[in-house]
Amino acid sequence: MKFGRIATILMLAGHSMAWTMPQKVGIYTLIQRLAEQKVASAEELAIYTKLAVLFGDVRTAVKLSYSLNTPQARDAMISLLTTVGSAKAEAMNDPAGVDNLDYLIVRIRNTYGESMKKFWST
Repeated sequence: MKFGRIATILMLAGHSMAWTMPQKVGIYTLIQRLAEQKVASAEELAIYTKLAVLFGDVRTAVKLSYSLNTPQARDAMISLLTTVGSAKAEAMNDPAGVDNLDYLIVRIRNTYGESMKKFWST
């Protein structure tokens, strides 16, 4: 099980060719397949999507929030997008004028760091 998670994370990190899958799989396709096949829990799907955001792929998270069919996965995505939205709003209201993806990534890492530590230790 842990090997599968690590392989998934490697794919999310940009290595889109997986040893276990015969074709190239993008982040969006991968997470959607995991959701449809109920291979991963809603919590795991949320973590994978958060990782996608950490790697700068916010568009993928938005796309996923509209396409996942399970209510739990949709709730997880909505929660994530709310966090991204509030971080972006904070960045725009920052007196220093910080309005960039780096700020969002740091904010999301700070918000979800503990969840990710738990994920790595399982």
